[in-house]
Amino acid sequence: MNKKLSTAAAAIVLLTFGAFGSAQAQNNFFACNDWLIAGSYGFVVHGTKLVGPGPTGSQVGVALAQFDGKGNFTQIDTVTIGGEVVADFTHTPATGTYTVNPDCTGTYTINFTDGRPTVVTNFVVVDGGFEIDDVVLTAGGNQGILATGAIGKRLAPRR
Repeated sequence: MNKKLSTAAAAIVLLTFGAFGSAQAQNNFFACNDWLIAGSYGFVVHGTKLVGPGPTGSQVGVALAQFDGKGNFTQIDTVTIGGEVVADFTHTPATGTYTVNPDCTGTYTINFTDGRPTVVTNFVVVDGGFEIDDVVLTAGGNQGILATGAIGKRLAPRR
């Protein structure tokens, strides 16, 4: 009886430490920080350009962004506003900086190279880093120019 009790107690201790170790590893793996979104994301952009130079109206686009895990990224995109192409993939990639907060919220700033104003967004990282949902806060330092948001999905490596 003592041997069975000792074996059961040992098994419980091992399972407890094993579960603790797994929780620690999972917690570290999904830590919300700049490294969580390292990699490439495809974004779909939807919204409205309300005012400013150039066309106004419905804005749609797609973007490919590459985050380095250290707070920097590059992006190419194609965007139409009111049915007019205002940017396409042939422009020099935009550059930017980003920060992911411990609660998986964050911000990034996009510095375009083709004359478009700098854009600042807030975002939320979801699905363990496989998706980024954002909303534009300012364009050229001004609110009320873009009522635009985007959803970015991590590009999975080919198998």
